This record gives sequence, structure tokens and C-alpha cells, in this order.
Amino acid sequence: MKIFDSIQLGSTGPVCENCAHFQNDPAFIEETYRGLTVMSSGFASVRDRDGFCNHHQLYLSARDSCPGFKAALRESPE
Repeated sequence: MKIFDSIQLGSTGPVCENCAHFQNDPAFIEETYRGLTVMSSGFASVRDRDGFCNHHQLYLSARDSCPGFKAALRESPE
């Protein structure tokens, strides 16, 4: 599948965790993968910071990266 060719595992550049396409909210993960709570939880520590890429429609590590990276807008701390 060509989509996997574009994903860089453990990248040192821009990473999924900082991408606008990346969703790693535990509630969102549980909603996306409805059967997950049978075996575990979206809040589980083994999930680390992994999440769902809305651009590629894949569950990925927060440390991965791809050419589709788009910097997420973050709220500034007060």
C-alpha cells in the first residue's frame, strides 16, 4: 500500500503529535475503535501518546511523521 511508503517511523523532523491531522484524545480513540473497551481502554498507559491520523485514516505513533504534516494550532499557556 503506497500510504505506508510515505510514513516515516520514529522521525526526527516534524512528528504526528504536533500535526493538525493527529487526534490522540482517549475519548476520540474509544469512539473511533468502538470494540477497544472490551479488551482495554483509550485511556490505557500502553497506548502512550499514539493516536489517529485523520489525513491517512490510520492509528499511528505520536513519533511518526509524513509529508502531509500540517502544524497544529496550540493554545498558548497563560
